Amino acid sequence: MPAYENLKVLVVRENWLGCTGLSAFNALIRAGVHATSISESEYLPLWSSFPMKVARRALGAAAVKEFNAALLRDVRLYKPELLLVFKGPYVLAETLRAVGKMGTTRYCFYPDISYEEHGRYLREALRCYDWIFTTKSFGPRDLKALLDIEKASYLPDGYDPDVHRPLTAGERDRERYGCDVSFIGAWTPGKAQILGAFIARRPNTRLKIWGDRWHSLARTSPLRPLAAPSAIYGPAYAMAISCSKINLGLLQERMGRASSGDRITSRTFQIPACGGLMLHERTDDLLDIFTEDENCVCFADADELAAKVDELLADEQHRQSVAQRGLQLVQSAHSWDHRARAILDHYLKFRADAQTGAPSVATLAGARV
Repeated sequence: MPAYENLKVLVVRENWLGCTGLSAFNALIRAGVHATSISESEYLPLWSSFPMKVARRALGAAAVKEFNAALLRDVRLYKPELLLVFKGPYVLAETLRAVGKMGTTRYCFYPDISYEEHGRYLREALRCYDWIFTTKSFGPRDLKALLDIEKASYLPDGYDPDVHRPLTAGERDRERYGCDVSFIGAWTPGKAQILGAFIARRPNTRLKIWGDRWHSLARTSPLRPLAAPSAIYGPAYAMAISCSKINLGLLQERMGRASSGDRITSRTFQIPACGGLMLHERTDDLLDIFTEDENCVCFADADELAAKVDELLADEQHRQSVAQRGLQLVQSAHSWDHRARAILDHYLKFRADAQTGAPSVATLAGARV
């Protein structure tokens, strides 16, 4: 029986299918953990219409206060050994200090590039965690340089085996999602630039784009007719990958005072988990995990991207073999079941160090800190 079976863990998470927090929560349950959760979106819904945005802005401070009161109530009621917060932009420092006084260890899994661009509460709150896992290899260095936080380590994203898996497409799925090349992810200027440069070189390519904020494109952009009006999640996300001959792994550029932009993302694992052929921006972090031309394909600029697309579209057998080896790789070590066990193993070491009075040197195997 694993040592962490029957541990009591309270998770702060989002609530949409395929999101990191929900994927981790389900993995903790599969590991035997006694897990319960609270979702920030229950208290701070992501209203999109203008009147509701106005209402959210007016009620925001009160909603944050109510959410934190509910979080403290759950800690008192449930008495978890570990509080595991996924990003936590609305978790207050004073709440975390109160949780610590109740004897609960406080961990944060932080998925973003910047620690300063995602809300006014984060800077102070991040200092109150007992440990922070960052999905960026440069994250621990930035935490030290910007916030003087040392208790942090690098833990990459993962995929959810319940959501990110190969799917068999029907005729309607192929009609909706089928394409030569796809990108699934939010608009940023850098991503738009490389996609625009690619389509200028290969205007006849069947390219499809899904994600948030692509309405930010200029009205004259050649990408506008290729971008869907909304993002896709859950099974639709997996189906779009399954129906794309080539799936792009594009990375977000540097934000604020962060020392780097993305080097890998959740898509890095989710694309191969869905059985998709992944054509990814070439980075050292990617190649620490994958092997180029064996289980992924890489590019550095628009010219190389266009050339690689030409090669891959001309060789279906090669696409399928690379995709299959990518699927095997991520299934071997990169699901959220693997990540959840890594976090739990880290917690057991952290707890053991605390009980003996030794300074904690708990780190994740293979982490770059």
